[in-house]
Amino acid sequence: MSALRKQRPIVKIGLWVLVAMIVVGLLGTTVAWYLDDAKKIKPSDSSTSSTETEKGDLLSLELKEQEELRKQYEGLRASNPDDPAVLTGSARVELTLGALYLQDDNKEKGIEAFQRAVGFYQQVLEQQEDPELRLELSSAYQYMDDYEKAQAELETVLAQNPGNIKALTQLGMLLEAKEDWKGALEIWEKVASLDDIEELTREFAKSRIEEIKKKN
Repeated sequence: MSALRKQRPIVKIGLWVLVAMIVVGLLGTTVAWYLDDAKKIKPSDSSTSSTETEKGDLLSLELKEQEELRKQYEGLRASNPDDPAVLTGSARVELTLGALYLQDDNKEKGIEAFQRAVGFYQQVLEQQEDPELRLELSSAYQYMDDYEKAQAELETVLAQNPGNIKALTQLGMLLEAKEDWKGALEIWEKVASLDDIEELTREFAKSRIEEIKKKN
């Protein structure tokens, strides 16, 4: 058990990577959709010369761009405070910012961004149910180590769709972070047994099963 406890930071890092994969994939889609349909936000110029990219700090550049985008969403909320698209975009920018600030070793700003993200997600979900947004809300709670609230959101999604692979994967990582090895093992075994999943996902689930059994 001591070996598993030593691995806990690695589990958390793995969770953040999974969360980032989910968020980044959704963030671009949401922002693009809003820009194309609403034409209310001016996208930041993310192009930089190869020289600037080589010399600059990529993390700092990304933080700057996301902060600029956050300010643009602040303007949108001033005129459309209840618009689900604006609130969703705001939440996703804050979630991305939080992850970036953690990478930049600025936990205080990271937590502040996650807290803002939680508020925006809650406002949207009060208007409409959306499992993807609940997964992202769960991610924000996970980043803040609020595992109980994170798990509650995942269980809400799974109650509606027990085979939601994103929810199952996040829950598996969450239970590992909580050191609930029995619960995590059950989740990964369920994922590995699903028929309609990509082989890479199945192999990942099997690797988690082997790791837990090896150390437990």
